[in-house]
Amino acid sequence: MTSQNEKLLILDVGRHNHLAGPDFFNAKIHINEQLWAGNVEVHVNASDWFIHGHEKDPNYENVILHVVWTDDIEIKRRDNTLIPTLALKGYISDALLNNYQKLFNKSGLKFINCENDISTIDPFVFNNWFTRLYIERLEEKSILIQDLLVASKNDWEKVLFILLLKNFGILSKEDSLSKISRTLFLFFRTKGVSM
Repeated sequence: MTSQNEKLLILDVGRHNHLAGPDFFNAKIHINEQLWAGNVEVHVNASDWFIHGHEKDPNYENVILHVVWTDDIEIKRRDNTLIPTLALKGYISDALLNNYQKLFNKSGLKFINCENDISTIDPFVFNNWFTRLYIERLEEKSILIQDLLVASKNDWEKVLFILLLKNFGILSKEDSLSKISRTLFLFFRTKGVSM
């Protein structure tokens, strides 16, 4: 239920936005059986909407749901229509909240917050999980290599060079670094430099 006592069903949370603008793009929800598609904004308090200046930003005009911990004020669009609000405070159990706060309590100055709890996990479960992570990581890397091989017409040296340069970069620059590496590779190839 929304804070306005409307029946809410979240069909698709959308795509998490890591850049400026609403927190999630292209979400799909039902409010009182009406299908809505648009963006979702998340705050601790509803009043953070104004602290962040969203009321002045046109990127927030198509927000269809405002998810907050505390619904302390109504939020309206420029056309004065109310943005539906989901206040999570009443839906999270005290036990879950206490576990969350304990996990992020910095008083222990632990290397990893859950380091004391990891020993309670059954070794069989832990080893299977760890093996699955390893396999998934290898699958991701093999798909990337396969795609590069197809694009380079099975030129293993070119793929190695591209991957070496790519791994010296950071995630947000991977594409441009890969393009630079392809260009450099072609340059060295034309000069007769063996890789």
